[in-house]
Amino acid sequence: MGSGIRAPSPGLTRRPYYDFSGLDASRDDTALDTGRGQALVRCENAFCDWRGQIVKEAAVFKRGTNDSKINHVAFFARDRVAWAQQDGGGHLTLNSDSGHTVIDAFPPNSVVSSTVFNQKLHFACIGQPMYVYNGSVWSKNTSGLQSGPSAISTIQRRLVASGMQGRPTELHFSRVDNENVMPDDEPISSTDVTKGAIIDLKNIIGTADKIVGHGQFESNRLAIFTEDQAIIYVVSPNYTQWAIDEKANIRTGCISHRTIAQAGSDLIFCSRAGVHTLRRSVDNALQLYSVPMSDRIDYLYRALVRSVDDPSKISAVWDQDEGQYHIFFPRPGGELSNRLTWTQHPKDTELSKWSTGTTFNARCGAFLGGKLVYGTNGGVYEAAKVEALASDVEDGVFPTAVIETPTLWHGSLTEWKDTHSFVLHATGYGQIQVEATDDDGRAINSFVIDVLQEGDDSFPDIPLSQQYERKFEHRYRGVRFRFTVTGTGLVRIIGFVVNLKQRA
Repeated sequence: MGSGIRAPSPGLTRRPYYDFSGLDASRDDTALDTGRGQALVRCENAFCDWRGQIVKEAAVFKRGTNDSKINHVAFFARDRVAWAQQDGGGHLTLNSDSGHTVIDAFPPNSVVSSTVFNQKLHFACIGQPMYVYNGSVWSKNTSGLQSGPSAISTIQRRLVASGMQGRPTELHFSRVDNENVMPDDEPISSTDVTKGAIIDLKNIIGTADKIVGHGQFESNRLAIFTEDQAIIYVVSPNYTQWAIDEKANIRTGCISHRTIAQAGSDLIFCSRAGVHTLRRSVDNALQLYSVPMSDRIDYLYRALVRSVDDPSKISAVWDQDEGQYHIFFPRPGGELSNRLTWTQHPKDTELSKWSTGTTFNARCGAFLGGKLVYGTNGGVYEAAKVEALASDVEDGVFPTAVIETPTLWHGSLTEWKDTHSFVLHATGYGQIQVEATDDDGRAINSFVIDVLQEGDDSFPDIPLSQQYERKFEHRYRGVRFRFTVTGTGLVRIIGFVVNLKQRA
């Protein structure tokens, strides 16, 4: 950043803010002025990338003409999705891009989970028969497991179900390659090692806890989550070879099966206190452990969890292309939903950054083959690539980003400062409204900057032409800035500088 913004005129002292680190709720916003690695107190419909730039989120566009409230969405084929929508009476109808529907498939307020098995999409809801969609027709799972599970997943050519009524500690595995044969369907005398089988954890959990969810970790390990811990099983098509992984000691539970997502070699999930990843130790390849990822926003995260009346309604999706984990918190009443996004650093997850989103009150999401879709209160929307222009996105809606800094003191918390000018370093196509308030909350300035050119910021030490200077003559002890970013293209804020008048 040193040479990225030109030096101030003689008699001025420069105070630069850059290399933004995303949201930080771990400290009071009066104690977050760092300059380099500057944290934010609001980063809505924008995110901080690994370079430290603030990037406005991508446009979204509607898929089809469905205007229903979407409670769950999933891909059943490349570029083809199916979903559970809430109808006027509150019941859930199953629908798809192809227009195939099952009216009133699930009761009101149902929480739906899904998985792909045998190239078919399976939907499950506790206490209800599972539905299967092959792209042409919906049908019911014909196994004996009619008291439906609350959570389903797949591993080693088997469908896995848990959360059946009256069986809170059991996992039911289908016969290999056959979702319609579950353990209760198998002959008691069968010795086939590929038959349906059950794992019961009631004497392994050690408490009155229950299974909340499960997900595949690596190729042959199933992470089974309760509210307070995770148990890892090594699984193969031959059920006689199943065994607990004794090298795993995960004392962190999960609050919702629908938050469990594979992210590269890690498994991400949401606990009561924060977001964690399950990973293998770099130092000891045999050891599995969980890593907390959301310490910087712990109070914000907990507030979002409290905003949901049932934690099982919280869901998440991993966007492999952008390296982002989106968490959805649908609020009671069904009209509003919050989204929390974790943007992964490509080399060091400790440098990953947090942001929020409100576009269309997205309630759920799914990702496959480079496409990210959101389920909203008004149908299914797809996210364009972040660099897309209006000409690239037909009927696209470009979100408005709002970014707020903490109180910036430019040094001393008690001394008064006399300012001269404000310099913004940004690239892209759009408008940035800059609003400034002093440490007492009084508005002191507001101006708009038109960002009209796309710069190459691959080399941050090379000065760029997209530097916008405005007169900014004020006297204060501390200042907060709000940036409201609009436009029909990619807009990035690299940094800004406040030039101070030097004291005589």
